[in-house]
Amino acid sequence: MNVLINGIGISDSGGVTVLEKVIGECLEARELNKFTILLSSSDLIDTVVKRYQKYDFLSFRTFTFKGYTQRLCYENFKFRSLINIYDIDLVYNISGSAQFFLRCPQLLKVHNLLFYSKSLDSCYRKKTRFILWIKQVYLKRVIFKFMLGRSKYIEIQSRHVKTCLLDYINIENKLIFIKSDVDVANAAFSQPKKYDFSKKLKFLYVVGPHFEYIHKNFLDFVSGMIAINKLNVDFEINITLEKGQLTESGIWNELLTPKTNFHGYIDDPEKMRALFSDNTILVSTSVIETLGLHVLEGIKNGVVTITPNEDYAQVVYGKKSYSYELFDSNSLCKTVKSIIKDADIITDTIMDQQKYIRENEETKFNNIVEVFREVLHV
Repeated sequence: MNVLINGIGISDSGGVTVLEKVIGECLEARELNKFTILLSSSDLIDTVVKRYQKYDFLSFRTFTFKGYTQRLCYENFKFRSLINIYDIDLVYNISGSAQFFLRCPQLLKVHNLLFYSKSLDSCYRKKTRFILWIKQVYLKRVIFKFMLGRSKYIEIQSRHVKTCLLDYINIENKLIFIKSDVDVANAAFSQPKKYDFSKKLKFLYVVGPHFEYIHKNFLDFVSGMIAINKLNVDFEINITLEKGQLTESGIWNELLTPKTNFHGYIDDPEKMRALFSDNTILVSTSVIETLGLHVLEGIKNGVVTITPNEDYAQVVYGKKSYSYELFDSNSLCKTVKSIIKDADIITDTIMDQQKYIRENEETKFNNIVEVFREVLHV
């Protein structure tokens, strides 16, 4: 089986995490299989390529494109010759795009719900950001919806993604595979961290340079921290952004600066794990997520997490979790108070979430090569 893995467009840490998991699954199925992996060049991607290029059944090619149009042309015209050169049986579009003119079977991974979320559409509307919605959501929706409509084989990460897709496309004649992108081996889970609320709380916010996008809803975090700052609570903030990024954004409040540790982007797993420490509460404010790997990592590393009270959060993280109402800083503040009040049961809550994640992920396909074989009937 020869598979062309199209990872062109992967650029952030979440995408790279998923890519490395896919590569690891390919390593487990190396016999009689060859994988050609196409990627956009970057420091992150180059590091991944160096790590795995020693395997002769993995062939990497990296590219630099000036814009989305150039990338689209490459994928739809150059791919036709690549199919013949490498004798490809299946194209796996891991970065969410698809090709219009290929006769070769394609598996399309839907990893971005920004274009298929009524909740997010409503958010733009309430903020009267119509032009921004056109640029950030609608134009891309037109393209990706057309690609999705022409794709017979679709991979998703969670069952709530299928519910979202139903609002925009007809999936009646499509084969949808729910595939796990989460490592649920016992070694991947830590014991719950210790919580002593007579000591300083540590609020953790994990986000990349796209924090200003409406779907990240960063203002909820800022407003929530200002509300908590008015209470008699001793806390600090750990955030994966540079101080300059925040102060220049216009949505940061300088009252929080003395309490904040600005870590910037962290590419060292050990440094990231160090942030999941005792007395840490991870806060996520996203309007929509397919998985929210940062929250899953928080739960796996044994810290308390707060997420919006949205359907996606209940499906991915379980119903036994702490949540707040979107766009309501008082609700976030109230949730923090309830966590402090629940000090005696926090360990049980974290363990219940870890159990849910294990059981939920184990209901999905655990290896992408299993999906490839289902598509090709081999």
